[in-house]
Amino acid sequence: METPGDSEMLRSFYSLLESASGYSVMQLLGLPTIRRYRALVREYIPQGVEGRVLEIGCGIGTSRMMFAKNYTGIDINRNYIEKARQNFDGTFLVMDAAAMPFPPNTFDDAVCIATAHHLSDEQLGSMLRSATTCASQIHLIDAILPLSQKSRFKNAIFRMDRGRHVRTLDQLRTIVAQNVKIQATHALEGPLHDVCYIRAARGTVVTPLFH
Repeated sequence: METPGDSEMLRSFYSLLESASGYSVMQLLGLPTIRRYRALVREYIPQGVEGRVLEIGCGIGTSRMMFAKNYTGIDINRNYIEKARQNFDGTFLVMDAAAMPFPPNTFDDAVCIATAHHLSDEQLGSMLRSATTCASQIHLIDAILPLSQKSRFKNAIFRMDRGRHVRTLDQLRTIVAQNVKIQATHALEGPLHDVCYIRAARGTVVTPLFH
């Protein structure tokens, strides 16, 4: 049970993460999970030189070098975007993922890594619909509640995350399917977090591929 002291400590910790330096520290602590995110990027996301890529929730830009030259990253945190602009090429914009103003077909691929659990069901749905309008497809990569119900450690770790919308794989897939057409799903177990990949698009229904 959370005590008032625990709650205050968590709020202080979350406040630290709002800074670019705090975000960098968490990237180091979360390397096992980040490696799984990157493995899914390499396996599933097209890497053509001319591809137009939108990264939704880009943070301080640490994933930028994994994507094509024609890159745009957005994040709602201005400190993160300022740090990303200092360190990486590409276009970085301060923007709410649930209210993207891009015209249709601006991008080939939209990518969203470790952001879905920060969005409410309504915000996530809005982001998915917008992403699959401005891009041909969206690649959603995120941490999920443990695939095994016996994993109390991972469950506790994830529930301490500052993201207020932690979900199981089934819960996340349900929200995605209510808004866009799922094309593929893949889940990986990890020592700190289990993670998943979901590809989705608007238009013709494609039979989901479950791994």
